[in-house]
Amino acid sequence: MGIRNADFNVIYSVGLSMVGMVAISTVATVVVAYFSSIVSSRYARDLREVVFKRILGFSNHELNRFSRASLITRSTNDINQIQNVMGMLFRTLLFAPIIALGGIIKVLEIGSDLSWIIVLAFVSVSVLLVFVIRNVLPAFRRTQIIVDYINRVSREILLGVPVIKAFVRQDYENQRFDRFNVEYRDVNLRVYRILFLMIPAMTLIMNLMIVLILYFGLFDVLDGRLLTGDVIAFVQYSTQIVTSFIMIGSLTIMLPRVLISARRVEEVLSTEGSIIGGVHASCEGDAILEFRNVSYRYPNALRDTLHDVTFSLCPGRVTAIIGGTGSGKSTILSLIPRLQDVTSGVILLDGRNIRDYDLNYLRSKTAIVPQDAVLFSGTVADNLRRGKSDASDDELLGALKVADACDFVGSLDMDVSQGGANFSGGQKQRLSIARAVVGGHDFYLFDDCFSALDVATESLVKSNLVDVTSNASVLMVSQRVSSIMDADEIIVLDDGRIVDKGTHDELLGRCSIYGEIFSSQMGSMGGRDA
Repeated sequence: MGIRNADFNVIYSVGLSMVGMVAISTVATVVVAYFSSIVSSRYARDLREVVFKRILGFSNHELNRFSRASLITRSTNDINQIQNVMGMLFRTLLFAPIIALGGIIKVLEIGSDLSWIIVLAFVSVSVLLVFVIRNVLPAFRRTQIIVDYINRVSREILLGVPVIKAFVRQDYENQRFDRFNVEYRDVNLRVYRILFLMIPAMTLIMNLMIVLILYFGLFDVLDGRLLTGDVIAFVQYSTQIVTSFIMIGSLTIMLPRVLISARRVEEVLSTEGSIIGGVHASCEGDAILEFRNVSYRYPNALRDTLHDVTFSLCPGRVTAIIGGTGSGKSTILSLIPRLQDVTSGVILLDGRNIRDYDLNYLRSKTAIVPQDAVLFSGTVADNLRRGKSDASDDELLGALKVADACDFVGSLDMDVSQGGANFSGGQKQRLSIARAVVGGHDFYLFDDCFSALDVATESLVKSNLVDVTSNASVLMVSQRVSSIMDADEIIVLDDGRIVDKGTHDELLGRCSIYGEIFSSQMGSMGGRDA
């Protein structure tokens, strides 16, 4: 109207209104993008926290079911997929339907009989989306599985670099990694070739729609049923409608992938830990722990690892367990803080089943030094305070002295690299012992933690531990007779069964298995007097 009548007031008025609407649209787009980013990132943060807390509550049974590599992928890559799609979801759901609804209303206002062209374009886009989804969904599922494999293989290779180099197996490991890496590339190429073809196909559909509108709209203009401006407006509104469909379709393409990721995360969240704590958070007795006819079988194992194990731990006494490899020594230690639960029998703490105690309380009474010393990145003080979070510097230094670790620890602020890679095996074991000593506990569990120490250092550390553990129960697992021969009671395990128990001298006189172990280790040093 303004152009036809040369009415500049109308032109300026409508033009300024259009500029104003563009400004409002720009501000709205920025606000939506800002808040959708905040909501999606905070949701991902909270989801990671919930997943991580659930994983920390898993027993070894659940950890073996998922595999550690898969849990890492689910906590990172899968949640990132959910976060990315959630950001798109807010922007698309708030923007596309409004544009589509507005376009449909304006098309109806024009009152043209060209609406069938829009319906045809919509059907064509829908058929294209169905085709794409059916082809990419299996590929998306496969990519998540391959990522798990890549994480697992990468973790194994990085941890085993010294062994790989020692046996000159670099080429073999490269091929093993490359097999999964190439498959991941091929699957992604197949997926994204389909996805990238979708954009030109949708653009083609939109352009064909415009051609059809202009072609059939020309006859309406010639017949006087439509003005030329109406046809141009119809093209504009139709483009907006189809563009909205394409935006929603693009989001729909991502939904299969995020649904797979969401299902993988949901599997973690819906898995209840098999070990649940009780309600009791105190015991008023003398902290006597008793194994009564305890048996244990690992999940999917064909037979029991432990059979009818019965013994007790009393304050002020040192109990040791010795036996061959695979006899179940470490398994017994893991049952006390309930890292695993007994299959049959019962473990009693002051006459009450340990399943009745709160898990945090039960584990706070127990200090365990694992066979493979585990250190965390940070400082020496950070690692030691994992034994007692509010320990003073004097307590930490005292623990280092007990573990004879002051000679290689320059200060409490000394850096510890990931896994304690900047320390030797013996140094890591001594730091692990110092961590257990901090805070004081009722039960000290030593799982062959002196294996990397020389005889003199082991003797010194054990001598220092006497004062620290004088009022506590000590359970020591070892394969070396020299480490446990001064224990108050020695339990001899064979194939998961207790074959005998007593002092060193008693067992030498009557237990053939103990005698064989002693002879094999100490015979060359002078027999029994060694």
